[in-house]
Amino acid sequence: MRVRALSFTFLALLALASGVRAQTTYVAFGDSITQGVLDDPNRAEKGYPPRLEALLQQRGQTADVRNEGLAGETTGEALSRIDKVLEAGDDVLLLMEGTNDIGAQDISNETIAVNLDKIAEKAEARGLTVVHATVLPRFGSNYDGTNIVTGAFNGLVRELAWQDERKLADPFEVFYHLTPNYGQLYSDKLHPNAAGYDLLARVFADVLTNIDKVPPVTGLISPVADSPRVPPTTPVHLNLYDFGAGIDVTATRLVVNEQVVDTPLTGSSRKLEITYSPPAPWKGVVTVQLRSRDLANPPNVLDREITFFTIEGTTFLPGDIDRDGRVDGADLLIFAPHFGARRGEVRFAGVADLNDDNEVNGADLAVLASNFGKTSF
Repeated sequence: MRVRALSFTFLALLALASGVRAQTTYVAFGDSITQGVLDDPNRAEKGYPPRLEALLQQRGQTADVRNEGLAGETTGEALSRIDKVLEAGDDVLLLMEGTNDIGAQDISNETIAVNLDKIAEKAEARGLTVVHATVLPRFGSNYDGTNIVTGAFNGLVRELAWQDERKLADPFEVFYHLTPNYGQLYSDKLHPNAAGYDLLARVFADVLTNIDKVPPVTGLISPVADSPRVPPTTPVHLNLYDFGAGIDVTATRLVVNEQVVDTPLTGSSRKLEITYSPPAPWKGVVTVQLRSRDLANPPNVLDREITFFTIEGTTFLPGDIDRDGRVDGADLLIFAPHFGARRGEVRFAGVADLNDDNEVNGADLAVLASNFGKTSF
């Protein structure tokens, strides 16, 4: 009887020890978005980390997610803080930082990425696995409201994760491209609301439990979107990544000015390099669309415009509001909602004030009408 009791005690202790070993400690490291600023005030624990912990436990992991977000922090400050944050027994660093650097407008995207890499290396030197994360898109921000700078930075984050063979969580892709009306997930121009933090937690949870819901994603693209005065023989170049099932290379196509083009593809299903040189000099405005999908079942599909640029020497007719080289009904549709508005009013838009008199009125409509149906290139 005593032997049985001892055996039972030993097995219980062994099971307990196995449970302790099985627990994964995640360190959520970042700025105010990690900290949970502007989350539901009725929640005791804010931000994505407590939600992520609950999701991981629901999916069968014994997980502890510690919130180490600090509002207002830049990546330079984070580099100084990381050593104070990491503890013995930490397993995984979830690294999402860079929003404040971008907002400061005085540090290059490349420098921000270097800082992130140094933070990751410090964690790896202490035995942690690192998961990079793209930063969230800005919503109606006074700076980079179109997310061109933020998107380019996230391209560098994707390259960094691929280069150093780290996992990637991609909330930028999920919020900006995969969520219709993503502004409904925000409390202000930068911070999610409760629904946004729910989605952010799910993005991390999917990566950590090997659920693939993200299509192939682009890295750096040149020419950069909305580039002016681009030389007419400039090639289009981009990188394409997939951190899940891999890229379906056979389904990857470049579409230039609405025409599928023959495109050399080099690389692998994890990273493709795509370069397209125009057979004749570009003219006017060039739009580039990318079609691809991954090898997941069902596949996650990418099909959208990835860049557009204007060739040097291009001129636009007055009234060509959408800058497609033709004054037509599309321009009139853009113009109409602003008719009657004056500068300073909510409905006013400078692109509709065709004679620059600070008012959108019949004089502007006359300018548009005089060129209606004409093309400039």
